[in-house]
This record gives sequence, C-alpha cells and structure tokens, in this order.
Amino acid sequence: MKHMSFAVLACTALLLSVFVGAVQSNAATAPAATPVPYAMPNFSSMKLLMGTWTCRGIVRGKTRPDTSTTTMGEGGQYMVTHDVAPPFDKYRARAVVSDTYLTYNPINKMWVTLNVDNFGGYFVSMSPGWHGNTLTTTAKMTNDGSTGSDVLTKISNTQTSDMAVNTDPKGHVTHVKTMCTKTG
Repeated sequence: MKHMSFAVLACTALLLSVFVGAVQSNAATAPAATPVPYAMPNFSSMKLLMGTWTCRGIVRGKTRPDTSTTTMGEGGQYMVTHDVAPPFDKYRARAVVSDTYLTYNPINKMWVTLNVDNFGGYFVSMSPGWHGNTLTTTAKMTNDGSTGSDVLTKISNTQTSDMAVNTDPKGHVTHVKTMCTKTG
C-alpha cells in the first residue's frame, strides 16, 4: 500500500512538473507584440471645415435648412461632422441626422469620407484634395447603389457653396446646390 501511495504521488508530481514546464515553455516562446504605426493625418488643408455652419439648400424646389458642426474626433484621426436637417416638406416628416468621418489615407493619397444617417443611409467617398478653391469628392459606395459627386467651393473663410449630383440606380439624376455660412 505504501508503494502504491508513493507511486501515485510520484506520477502526480511528474505530471505536474511536465504541465508547469509546458506552461512556462509556451510563455517563453510567445512572440513579442508588433507595434502598430500611429500616423496622424495632416488636417491643415481641411481646417476651414472646422466649426459650426448654417446651410440652405434647394431640394425638390424648396429650401432645406441644416446645421453642421465639425470637430476633431477619434483621438485626432478623424474630423467628425454632426449634421441635423429638420423636416422641410411632406416627403420628410422627421429630421435627417448624419455623422461624417473624414480622414486621409496615405497609401492611396486620398481623403476618405464615411457618412451614416438615421434613415439607414451611408456612403463612402474619396477626394484627392483641394484644387485651388474647390474640393471634389466622388462616391465609391452607397447603400442604395447610387453614384454621385460633390464639388465644394470655398467662397471665403466663412462661406462655401456646394453642388452635389446624385444618380440613382434607375438613372434619375438629382442636383442639390447648398450655400453655407460659418456661424461658430
């Protein structure tokens, strides 16, 4: 019986030492963490967009007001614009609320915009940046398959004009011109 207890104890000690060795072995061979590059976009060319803007656009023959506020977000990686456009005609019974994230992709040297709204809409667009006083963006992906482009023109440090052209999947083209004034 003594020999049996000793054999069980010896086997347990052997298994425990193998297990502890395996755990220590795995911990010693774990690879070191790979540092992730942390490049901050240079937003100096886009700083005009920062602040609060009051806008008026013509949609379906009626004036559509909205207010946009742009701040830095996500640790300085994005300019974030929060936009609220109240109901303005019988087709839109509630406000459109959207958030837009703008950043720079140094790989393809393009400004990238991601927009989402409270109607389930979204789009991703790209722009090479300012050419003189105009910034042209082109939609690359939309939730409904439409295509579009947008030309923002800087009139002054406190005024912009925007011309958006959207083509839906059936080929119907919509033009929306919007004038904005910086109010804050």
